[in-house]
Amino acid sequence: MIKKHLILFAFIAVFCSFAGAQNIWDKRESVGGSKRERAVGFSIGSRGYVALGQDTINQMLSDLWEFDPGTNSWTQKANFPGVARRDAAAFATGGKGYVGTGMNNADAFAGTPLSDFWEYNPATNVWTAKAPYPGNSGGGIYYATGFAVSGKGYFCCGKRGASSYSTELWEYNPASNTWTPKAPFPGGVRYGGAAFTIGTAGYYGTGTDENILTQDFYKYTPATNTWSAIATFPGAGRFACSAFTLSGRGYLVFGTDGGYKDELWEYNPLTDYWSVKASYPNGERRSGVAFTIGSKAYAGTGKGYSGTHRDFYEYSAAPVIGIEEIDANLISSIYPNPLHSEATVVLSADVMMRYEKLSWELSDIRGGETRSDEIEGASFTVQRNGLPPGMYLLRIKTEGTYIASQKLIIQ
Repeated sequence: MIKKHLILFAFIAVFCSFAGAQNIWDKRESVGGSKRERAVGFSIGSRGYVALGQDTINQMLSDLWEFDPGTNSWTQKANFPGVARRDAAAFATGGKGYVGTGMNNADAFAGTPLSDFWEYNPATNVWTAKAPYPGNSGGGIYYATGFAVSGKGYFCCGKRGASSYSTELWEYNPASNTWTPKAPFPGGVRYGGAAFTIGTAGYYGTGTDENILTQDFYKYTPATNTWSAIATFPGAGRFACSAFTLSGRGYLVFGTDGGYKDELWEYNPLTDYWSVKASYPNGERRSGVAFTIGSKAYAGTGKGYSGTHRDFYEYSAAPVIGIEEIDANLISSIYPNPLHSEATVVLSADVMMRYEKLSWELSDIRGGETRSDEIEGASFTVQRNGLPPGMYLLRIKTEGTYIASQKLIIQ
């Protein structure tokens, strides 16, 4: 009996040690350049990017900074070639970053909503002008929100001008350099909302129309061009949050409801449930940036009670206790499953049509990555290579976002 108790105690100690290393924020090198708020942030491959915004004396910024998590360092890149601005919208897809719209003055009454739209290529460090955002009848917008799904980009809602707001959703196709109007946001006009992507759907919610700080949240499915309501955000209504996706879940951090917020909330699409996670450790704020690189998320900048910031932190999510599946139908088959030595995985035709660069990861039930590799072609082989028996999760990923997963049993 004593021996069993010792073994149980050792297991609990090891598990607690593992879990204690998760759901935490770690300080990283501050964002390059000036302190800033109302900037844009996005990630491409193994690098993160922060650009634009306004500084402590409300000057508009046009600089671009690249973050390397491997060296924990920032490098200045080619300046954004358009007018310096705040409250632009951005997304990344196909190995490129896309930035546009915004406001060119700290005082909106003295400024102009913008409609120009630009592509950033990290391989060449070059910005290229693309088709302008056509929403608001081409009159420009600011405080819109960008997200990307399945190789397409989207700009949702935003502010047209004084007491004028939008419900418009526009889809951008990088291959044809064209914008297409889509089903408008069903929650009513608003600006300063937050968006993240999980699998083959985008999620958008919160924000304000100056009269109401909202909590509703919706899922947008591009394949059917439809919106559906999800669980209401349980925190206080707010706008100017930042959002990111990590391991098949969506997150909201920062924001304002009149004061400033440091809360981090996680949304689980499988249970349609929001839960509170570790708060941002360096002060409440709004209008920051956030993005994901690999298995880590990053957030920082923004404006809080002590002024404007350039601090920057890395977030490690809590371990996945149990096996979850995301869009399992995107994997046509895994055979044999259970496997003894190897299994062949066949992807659906839908995956091959939508995505160009894919990789797979095999994780144990705690969420720890055990194997990973690039995918070339419509099928690939997973080798056991000494892995112990048990339940695993095979996940398919593109540009840092998980799009499909299925259970894999090793005997």
